[in-house]
Amino acid sequence: MVTRALTAALVITAAATPQAQVRSEQSLPATFNQGVARVPGGWILSGTNSPVPSTDILARTDDDLHVQATLPSAIPPQWKAQGFDHIGDIDVVGNTLYAPFEQPDYSKGQQATARYDATTLLFIDAVQLPQHENSFVAIDPKSMTAYSMDHFDGDALLRYDVRAGWKPLPPLKMSMLLHHTQGAAVAAGAVWISTSDDHNDIFRVDLATGHVDTVGTLGHPGGEGEGIDAAALPSGALHGLVIDPNLTTVWLVHFALTAPAPATTTSTTTAGATRRSSRDLAATGGSVTLVWTGVAALVAAAGVASVSRSSRRRSRPTGTART
Repeated sequence: MVTRALTAALVITAAATPQAQVRSEQSLPATFNQGVARVPGGWILSGTNSPVPSTDILARTDDDLHVQATLPSAIPPQWKAQGFDHIGDIDVVGNTLYAPFEQPDYSKGQQATARYDATTLLFIDAVQLPQHENSFVAIDPKSMTAYSMDHFDGDALLRYDVRAGWKPLPPLKMSMLLHHTQGAAVAAGAVWISTSDDHNDIFRVDLATGHVDTVGTLGHPGGEGEGIDAAALPSGALHGLVIDPNLTTVWLVHFALTAPAPATTTSTTTAGATRRSSRDLAATGGSVTLVWTGVAALVAAAGVASVSRSSRRRSRPTGTART
């Protein structure tokens, strides 16, 4: 009787993280320095030069950034009376504009997010939320889950069920600590986060796993990264705001997402080893393609198939007003 060791070649191809490459830039006045959201035919922008009074503003522009409508002093008086003086990075779903209001006493653990009509920019309402800081709000249009962060530095995303009156949901734990988060947008199975860390980095957070990848930078070293928009993904462009180091210009940066060729590794396995499924292989956040050479014949001969596989925003003191 002849005994043969059964082996198979295993090729693992892990999908590479998409990278944001600058395609073009457009300049904006320093007024529009906080948030950006894509709407049909143009953009909605937010800005605040806090703590300078009444500098909060919302504006709608066309594709060429020609202003079509503005709402100066966009925070209503009743909310200003409660100390709210800052609008962060915004988001739009349908004809509703979502805008985070922030008051500078972070120790209160109370911030607010408002709704506006995206066409007229008229205020609709606002809700107070149990969080310490509020630099952005990002809405998943499919689930109507709102995402934010409790602090500018953090390793979890706050979540709210908008349809259930902004009911708090369990936070999404991220695989790494992010610093100086400024903006976010939900698209293509991920939350895309812009920062004003040392490199004005952009991150992708997987909605299912919380896995974090760095995808690029807003550029303009010495400037300050701000809001981000991902409404055109997965097939379109990514867009972000960054304040120029000269503090007089804001750049709307347009990115193309490119996927480098995936890295491929090859290993062999022997029949009888412990099996792990492709679901286990994908748990690290990348997609996995398994190509088996001659496995079908080996399985038919031995009746066994098995796979083994070893599987940064400069510090801001609490309570300090920000730009």
